Amino acid sequence: MKKLSIAFIVVMLFCFAPVFVYAGPLDAETAEQELGLSVTSGIDMSKETQSTFDDSKTIAGVANQGTAIEISVSTKDANGELTENESFEIEVGASGIFSQTVELSLGENVISITAYKEGCETVSGETIVKRRNITIKNELENTVSIPGSTRNLSLTM
Repeated sequence: MKKLSIAFIVVMLFCFAPVFVYAGPLDAETAEQELGLSVTSGIDMSKETQSTFDDSKTIAGVANQGTAIEISVSTKDANGELTENESFEIEVGASGIFSQTVELSLGENVISITAYKEGCETVSGETIVKRRNITIKNELENTVSIPGSTRNLSLTM
C-alpha cells in the first residue's frame, strides 16, 4: 500500500508539473555543446538588462543529467557593491529539466547562473533584472498622452 501511495504521488507530480517551452540557449556555445544547458524561460540570458513588475521569476531550462546548476540573486547597494540575497543549487535529473523560482527586490537584481559537470568546462552567465514599482505600471495603464501636448490625461475609475 505504501509503494502504491508513493507511486500515485509521483504520477500526480508529473501530471501537474508546469510545461516549459524552448526559448533559446544561454549565450555560451560551450554550454549547449558540453552540458546541454539552455535557459528556456523566466529570463533571457542573451540580454544584459531586462525589466519587470513581478516580484519573482521562475527560471527554467534543460541540461544534461548530472549537471550542477547554481543560481544566485544579488542586489547592488548605494556604493555599487553586490549583496547576495538568495542562492540555489540544483542537480539536473534524468528528465534533463530544471526549474527554480527566485524572489526579486525592487531595483536592480543581478542573476547569475553557473553550470558545471565533472569532466566538462564550467559555464556561467549573468543578467540584470530591474524590478519596477507596480504603481508605475498602474500610472502607465491609466494615462493618455496627447502628442505635441505637455498635458496628460489621467483616467480614474
